[in-house]
Amino acid sequence: MKKFLVFIICLIILSTACSNKDTKGVNSNNNVYAEDISGWSESATLIRKIATTENGDTEESVFRIGDNGKLGIGEYGPFITGKSQKYMWHFWGNEKTLLKPFKVVGISKDSDTKITLFELPKSTSLAPVNGASHSLPSTLKLPEPGLWKLEAYFGEELFGSITVLVKDK
Repeated sequence: MKKFLVFIICLIILSTACSNKDTKGVNSNNNVYAEDISGWSESATLIRKIATTENGDTEESVFRIGDNGKLGIGEYGPFITGKSQKYMWHFWGNEKTLLKPFKVVGISKDSDTKITLFELPKSTSLAPVNGASHSLPSTLKLPEPGLWKLEAYFGEELFGSITVLVKDK
């Protein structure tokens, strides 16, 4: 009986580890995110409706949360293949780190493409916005559709990452 139980547990672990199937989930804020069981999943978002006109038309404000809770990006539009779009980065951390040169490196899940998407020389002062210790605007353009990990570096140190879904035109 003991051997049979160990066999069943191993079979379950093996079948879970070998699966590459994409799933969708809903976080506690009822925001949908794509999840890939192999370890790649789209970062969670906070979505807020904002009234923009006298008619009451609304727009969504999307804030994507990084993997370690120390960074996030405000999105001014979705990630579309080959299209430049503005994104506002927000960071929580110490001044010494946040004033180093900043760069964003993108890594494609599907093709393993790795490219530098954005670079900024050393900052001279912090620019806190919306409660963050430091905020930086950027323009990003990703060349291929699919899941992309955006790695944020201050100096040579990885500060954190955000995974986004880039849609085809």
